[in-house]
Amino acid sequence: MSAPEKQITIMILDDEEDILDLYSDFLTRKGHCVLKTYVNAETILDDMDIERPDVYIIDYRLPGNKNGIEVASEILKKFPTSCIIFVTAFELLQHEISKHHIFYDKNIDILIKPIKLTDLEVSMLNLVHNMTETVNEVAPLNN
Repeated sequence: MSAPEKQITIMILDDEEDILDLYSDFLTRKGHCVLKTYVNAETILDDMDIERPDVYIIDYRLPGNKNGIEVASEILKKFPTSCIIFVTAFELLQHEISKHHIFYDKNIDILIKPIKLTDLEVSMLNLVHNMTETVNEVAPLNN
């Protein structure tokens, strides 16, 4: 087992517990830290202020009153630099996201199910790397 350069912290929201277990087990084996998994939107939004992960992995279709876009919008309103990966079978998600200005120029990726678990990790690593590069470009180094 090779550990990643930086351990990425993750919160996962999906209505299917077997998917939560699959993603969590895989990412943990890859050396990342899954802080918590959620089956509904309300609990992740309640925990948003307690712990802030490096990456949120969110399904689009969820039980209850909120979908993944609404959850991600609330996260981005509070934490605009958050990295969010949508993993969904809803192929028109990119079109739906384009209707919401809050997603413009954000650290977002969309993976359409079925996915390869390695693609999930690559997406995560790329988003975190891109966010780190952006922060370094904005914040000058002290010499």
